[in-house]
Amino acid sequence: MPKELVIRGLPHSLARDGWWLASEGGLPADLTPPVSRSGSILGSDRNYPRLIGLFALVLLGDQLFWAHRPGLSLAIFAWSIFAIACLENPIGRRVLAPAGLLMLTTLPILEHVQLLSLSFLAAGLLSAVAFLRLPAEIKAGDIWPWLASAVIRLIETIPTAGVCECVDRIRALKIHMKSQGRSGRFSVISFARDWAFPLGGVMVLSALLISANPVLEHMLLRMWRIDIEVFTLVRRLALWVGLALLVWPFLTVRAPDAPIEISTPNWDLSRVLNSRSVFRALVLFNLLLVLQSVMDISILFGGAALPEGMSHATYAHRGAYPLLITALLAGAFALAARPFLKQHHALKPLLLLWLTQNVLLTLSAAFRLNLYIDAFGLTYLRVHALIWMGLVAVGLAMIVWQVLREHSSFWLLSRVAGMGAATLYACTFINFAALIATDTLSRAADPERKIKPDWAYLCTLGHSAAKAIVTQIELHPIPDVPGWAYDCVHPDPAALDWREWDFRTARVNGYLAAKSIAQGEAR
Repeated sequence: MPKELVIRGLPHSLARDGWWLASEGGLPADLTPPVSRSGSILGSDRNYPRLIGLFALVLLGDQLFWAHRPGLSLAIFAWSIFAIACLENPIGRRVLAPAGLLMLTTLPILEHVQLLSLSFLAAGLLSAVAFLRLPAEIKAGDIWPWLASAVIRLIETIPTAGVCECVDRIRALKIHMKSQGRSGRFSVISFARDWAFPLGGVMVLSALLISANPVLEHMLLRMWRIDIEVFTLVRRLALWVGLALLVWPFLTVRAPDAPIEISTPNWDLSRVLNSRSVFRALVLFNLLLVLQSVMDISILFGGAALPEGMSHATYAHRGAYPLLITALLAGAFALAARPFLKQHHALKPLLLLWLTQNVLLTLSAAFRLNLYIDAFGLTYLRVHALIWMGLVAVGLAMIVWQVLREHSSFWLLSRVAGMGAATLYACTFINFAALIATDTLSRAADPERKIKPDWAYLCTLGHSAAKAIVTQIELHPIPDVPGWAYDCVHPDPAALDWREWDFRTARVNGYLAAKSIAQGEAR
């Protein structure tokens, strides 16, 4: 028996194409590639469960997504992929950790379907399936580099793994047919000899049974009378192919060969900066920020006069975003200046003063933006800017702590990344549309402000803002509502299929249905 040649790290496709290397005598005489235990060159026994799982997932995806908006269907499909991927795991392997990770990232999509929650679900599914493929002997402390390597390998195979698999199978079939010589030409005759009698007998027997059973004949005639729309069929086939290409890598991904090397970049800045330039820059930068802070305090709190024709709202709007960019650049400069701190005793205090001033600068930018919101109301962009300013301020405070405690850059980057991910995760459970609608209509109801609500913008907030709009209109009746905004002021519950369900839409629907019943009883 020839020995099997195993080359660790060799790509799977090359290993299959190089099957002849396993022979002790070089190239075999019959040029026959290895065949599966089932005798089929089209696939191994191990691939059959995967193909069955792929077929089941495509059918499930068709039922969940065809002609329906995404909702609960996304969570069901993700967990179905995970369940079938678990079948590949050896018996006894733990699946609680990846299942818990997937559950954590499924909660946002159950709350509300949006791009952010969909991103968390996709990241959770990638990580959970990659977690299943990790070698059992990995220690808990080393799991993150291995998991990162497995996730990267899985991402690299989407959606090309299925196409490459088909190409490899066709190539192997050609080699097999070529190696058979004359016998390969008669494979069609061999197939016909094996199947002609069974298929012919089934056709004759079916014809006799149909003629003897009018009910069966009527059912078949009704099944054949189907109007097929070519365009719809093409779109549905595209859905099936797309689902298959996306799902197949999750079922076939293998364990990574080695963990990824996680390290922070080590840039040599000595050609651009030195201790003298950093010292001079920190002195000048701190003086500029002192001047900026004094002017802000005098205008925002001291009542200093603005240029003629400029309102406080315009002043606040013009300064909010540039000050935020300034704070971001300050953080980058602080990281670049850290390697030179030990070369001059004054650099560390100057850097800490610079970072502290930038924290105050970020808070000043947030205060300016709040003044602008007070004058013109909330929008998605302004809410996102406030959140971003808070993150920048906390990030600068972390840099201050890093400089004081002399932590590494990896310490800072890992915590900043974790803080950003946690903030985004929390944002998936907040109904910003309702917050914006409540803020806008409450300002419009204030008789001292006399602000007209922007109904064109309110009506673009969607169904999530419906409850807030109805509640605010009842609490503070607003005159002169335009007729075209009637659907926003008196919304109907959204018609949802069970596949499209999520918690937020269900809550709004329940409130609107209850209001509709109460109004009907009052009449």
